[in-house]
Amino acid sequence: MWMGIHIVQYSKVYIRPGSIVGHRPRSRILRGLLRQNQNKAEDSTDPRAGGCSPGTMGKNAINTQKKKLAKAQKKKAAKPSLETLSTEELLAKAQEYIDCFQYENAQKYCQEALKREPDYIPALETSATLCLETGNLDGAKHCLGRAITLQPDEGYSKYLSMAQLMEGNESLQCYQKGIEILAETIALAQKSADNKSKDTNDAENMGTENGTTNEEMLPDGAKAELDEQPEDSKEGKAALIRKISTACCSVAELYMTDLCDEEEAENQCLAYINKAIETDPSNPEAFQFMASYQLVRQQPDEARTFIKKSIDLWLPKYKEIHEGTAEAGSFDPIDVCPLSYPTRLSAARTLIEVQEYDIAVEVLEGLSEEDDEIVDTWYLLGWLNYLQGEDHKDSARLYFHRAKQVHVIAPSEDNQLIEHLEELIQELGPLSEEDLEEEAVDEEDVENELQRESDEESNEEEMDTS
Repeated sequence: MWMGIHIVQYSKVYIRPGSIVGHRPRSRILRGLLRQNQNKAEDSTDPRAGGCSPGTMGKNAINTQKKKLAKAQKKKAAKPSLETLSTEELLAKAQEYIDCFQYENAQKYCQEALKREPDYIPALETSATLCLETGNLDGAKHCLGRAITLQPDEGYSKYLSMAQLMEGNESLQCYQKGIEILAETIALAQKSADNKSKDTNDAENMGTENGTTNEEMLPDGAKAELDEQPEDSKEGKAALIRKISTACCSVAELYMTDLCDEEEAENQCLAYINKAIETDPSNPEAFQFMASYQLVRQQPDEARTFIKKSIDLWLPKYKEIHEGTAEAGSFDPIDVCPLSYPTRLSAARTLIEVQEYDIAVEVLEGLSEEDDEIVDTWYLLGWLNYLQGEDHKDSARLYFHRAKQVHVIAPSEDNQLIEHLEELIQELGPLSEEDLEEEAVDEEDVENELQRESDEESNEEEMDTS
């Protein structure tokens, strides 16, 4: 029996609620706590609560009433706007709110779209995305399942999303169908581009016999997917190819986990990793997965080769962007790294396994600057220092204690990691006075900064309603 890996988890676009993907920056969390405290203070001065009479209301209470009135006016004004928007506009607005983590607002637009057209595929898919973001997995399965029933042979996205919600062979079948549709979409796009070029040349010589373009002959699902990509561009085709490669990585992961007891599981796993690399040799995730596969086979030298190849495909550019030396227009300013936070964490684990500590530090420091409230990041920084011996124990202790502090703010769901963290902290002992001084936080400054941000938000709200 071939044993699958337990080190890394790849390509899971939708992670369980409370995990890394949906994690919000610290400022939003603390801002929310500040608002709660403010609300409590405001409630104590509400005349209906007996705090003071209407004639003696303080400035905060008056501002509170103004805010409530402004919010009521905005809410009242928003209702008829739903009716005036087309279904496509409703879904576009819903996606905007999803991207901004305003899920309650997004839900209103999704519900209105589904109310109008309950079997409209884009509405079902957008609603599924919202359900996934809010942890409503049953709702996501329902929406995706309905979309698959209505349009079984078109649209790869719903299959790839459903695959991540299913297990075992059901997940495998969804991935395989998604890959099949992706391949067909690329082939049709290439054929359309070739025929379009031929039609253009023919039209220049003799004129066209009819007004139908080859792209119009594509199935609706394929046309919709092409519309999502830059028209007639190498970048659009490259994005679809990357999706196939990443989906192949996900199938390989299945053969390392859910399907590890199947016959030929190891061979199937290797075949899909090779397909991922052959399909897109520029996909760092494919090489990263091969590195993990080699670790399972207890081939650390081969694993080191593949993980360094993976790192070379993204880390240098990421560092250029971070340092401000990258050329303008050479990267996506919103998505500056092709790999997700969890995948880069997995890369760091693999680097530690093959004792490439310096590269692991670069990866982890980048992650900590991107989001400093992930326990795993600080734990791994401590662990790689711990593994390097006595000279690095002070640094290890500092990182482990920081990981514990982060766990209080943003608890990790990995109980084994937390247990190991506690054992290591007990072994290394408490922080020194010097370390405590470095870790000390000026709470007054933090509160002042949060108050300033809250005041700015309040002013913006008042300006929006004026």
